[in-house]
Amino acid sequence: MYWQKTYESFIGGDEEGYDGCAADGSNFYIVGYTGILDYYMYVLKMNQLGDTLWTRTYIGGIAKAVAPSNDGGCVFTGQRNSCFSMKLDLNGNVVWDKSYPNGAETRDITQTGDSGYVMCGGSFSGYICKLDTLGNLLWEKYYDDTPQTFYKIEPSIGGGYVVCGDKFINGTWKAYLMKIDGAGNIIWESSYQYRFVSSFVSTNFGFIILGGYYSNSYYRIVIIKTDLNGNALLTDTISKNNNSDFSPNIIRLESNKYIVSYRSSLNNENRHVGKVCQFDTNLNKIREINLFSDLNSVYLQNMIKAPDSNLDDIICFGGAEPNNPHDVDLYAIRIDSALSQPPPISVNTISNQVPEKNELIQNYPNPFNGSTMIKFTVNKSNFVQIKVFDVLGREVETLVTEVLSAGTYSKTFVPKYLSSGIYFYQFSINGNIIKTHKMVYNK
Repeated sequence: MYWQKTYESFIGGDEEGYDGCAADGSNFYIVGYTGILDYYMYVLKMNQLGDTLWTRTYIGGIAKAVAPSNDGGCVFTGQRNSCFSMKLDLNGNVVWDKSYPNGAETRDITQTGDSGYVMCGGSFSGYICKLDTLGNLLWEKYYDDTPQTFYKIEPSIGGGYVVCGDKFINGTWKAYLMKIDGAGNIIWESSYQYRFVSSFVSTNFGFIILGGYYSNSYYRIVIIKTDLNGNALLTDTISKNNNSDFSPNIIRLESNKYIVSYRSSLNNENRHVGKVCQFDTNLNKIREINLFSDLNSVYLQNMIKAPDSNLDDIICFGGAEPNNPHDVDLYAIRIDSALSQPPPISVNTISNQVPEKNELIQNYPNPFNGSTMIKFTVNKSNFVQIKVFDVLGREVETLVTEVLSAGTYSKTFVPKYLSSGIYFYQFSINGNIIKTHKMVYNK
């Protein structure tokens, strides 16, 4: 049940996931971007095992946020040439693609109690709009009494919405939280001594919010506990070492645990590690795990509660560098609420078309120095193994040993302790050898 995987699109280039939401049953969506010279909005539907059910790409933008629809589909928004929302049904068909010419770039969308949607964003002028169930604009409002930007919006208990972001107050940028009514009118607002707030979660006593500030050449993340009117009760800095921390997000689990995810630099190296932490209601850190991709980076962007899970499982996502530090693939991981260390990163589905047969493709490049890519196809769910042997027939490494659904897969082979020479890699299905290829390693 627990896994971590990377995903490549057929377009190539870099891929990264920014937001996710529940789909039908235990399935879920992740949205983000892919592309080399042009950005494509990237939408993936996955099952509870992280297998790709389908993917969709749309040129000209970045999908920043997604919310579920009542029919198992999703509605997403983000950065495009104009403010927009797009709805897909559960099979990936476009139901609507609406633009709002007077709107601003949006960073978050959430479903409302009337099955409509509310979105927020802006740049120097905070922007919020309300949509009906068909994506039609009901109202929109700019908050431009002073420069401000909104990052997250959620329905509030008792009606209205709570929004977080940053606002320019008395000559300096401040972390900012406000509550509005159903028509966008401000009920209360509160600011804090830090630079910004990027995420928050409602609690029985008020809110827990995540913000940040810049100090001594490092970015710091702060966690703040407030009352129901946004007044700060407790404040702490999550990490106090000489690392910069980015992209903090928080969710509340049914067990009344609070999970925080972010990415952190590794000393002065050009590498990042994903961090997932558990906090109690007094902001005490209970546990923390680090997520790596061998010697390369993991960039956590967001997380959701795993759909249809009665164990408070968590799905985190962002980007990772499974092959080299210049190639980012979309990354997702499912872990339990106790933050147990996950299994290694597994092979990634690069196509959701069902292949006609099981096939092992010649590695590329070959000969190779450093690493080589091995691709293979599986025509139905089976137990798959790929093993590497030397010229004497001795097994020197196992690359794949797991049950895989039908699809096309790739696995990067990086010899760590092998000498130069000829090696053979063998593809087996349910213990039966399908094919063997020769490869040449020039160290």
